[in-house]
Amino acid sequence: MATCRHSAKKEPEHDSSGNNDAGIMKPSSYRGILQSQPFKFVVGETKEEFFLHSGLVASKSEALGKMINGPFVERQQGYVVLKNDDARTVAAFAEFVYTGDYQIASEMSPRSSKKPKIHQRTHDIGQSCSVWDQPHNDHWKMFIQSNEYGFQRPMCTRCGTEAAVFDRIVCNTCGYRGRTREMTVMPAPVLNTGSMETDFTEFFIAHVKVFLFADCYGVAELLELSIRKLHQALCGFRLSKARVGDVLALVRFCYERPCPERLKKLVASYSAAIMDVRVSRDVAESFKELLKEREDFGADVAWFLACRLTGSTEC
Repeated sequence: MATCRHSAKKEPEHDSSGNNDAGIMKPSSYRGILQSQPFKFVVGETKEEFFLHSGLVASKSEALGKMINGPFVERQQGYVVLKNDDARTVAAFAEFVYTGDYQIASEMSPRSSKKPKIHQRTHDIGQSCSVWDQPHNDHWKMFIQSNEYGFQRPMCTRCGTEAAVFDRIVCNTCGYRGRTREMTVMPAPVLNTGSMETDFTEFFIAHVKVFLFADCYGVAELLELSIRKLHQALCGFRLSKARVGDVLALVRFCYERPCPERLKKLVASYSAAIMDVRVSRDVAESFKELLKEREDFGADVAWFLACRLTGSTEC
């Protein structure tokens, strides 16, 4: 079980008003949460069991709280069955409710000898591990800076005003002319720093599953955290012929099942951004079959490409 961080809740302050109880700390709500009874969650087809404090779960998810405390069968039987979720997803949720964050191993996937089922011809994906360059189009710049995914714009080093444009080196507020490196965005950390043979399909999909779990049970903070993590992972993902299949598998996962439009927008916008000849001429070819099969995905990508060509910022 994850270790609790006491900083998650603000400690009560001492009463300095002169009352008789001055200096006596009142019981915190966090203490009450930890004194609540652990509740069992039975997860997936393997029926793996998790025990989480009921009060803490209820504080993060109204839907799960009603299952635990409401007049439903879950309360009567003493456990909740999450048949359609997997243990990794619920473990991420458990880590989040106790710590405010969750981690998924970036190299949890097998080597590329086990290819994802993306129905691509072998020569479309290829086996080359030569790393492609990053995109150099304005849509890519807008994608990596999107406020929708928690991006924090760079600050003027003199007055602290956020820079409004990606390459701006003149602050509109104080007129300071900073050096380019002081006013531009630092690149996202490289995700796949090791061998290009490592498959990241399951890593991407794991974040999607956490997002879907949070959306289903109304865990707003986890919803934002998971899509921010997925966005950052895509921004720092090194592409190659051997690894473009990981992106195709992610797209398929999001479009072959009911998913919120916000999630589809993320993967479609990313796909449009990487279709750049300066990345590789093989990118568009790799997406050809998928674009034919999924007209909804094709329409979304076409919209983002149109925005990219016209310089629109509405995307």
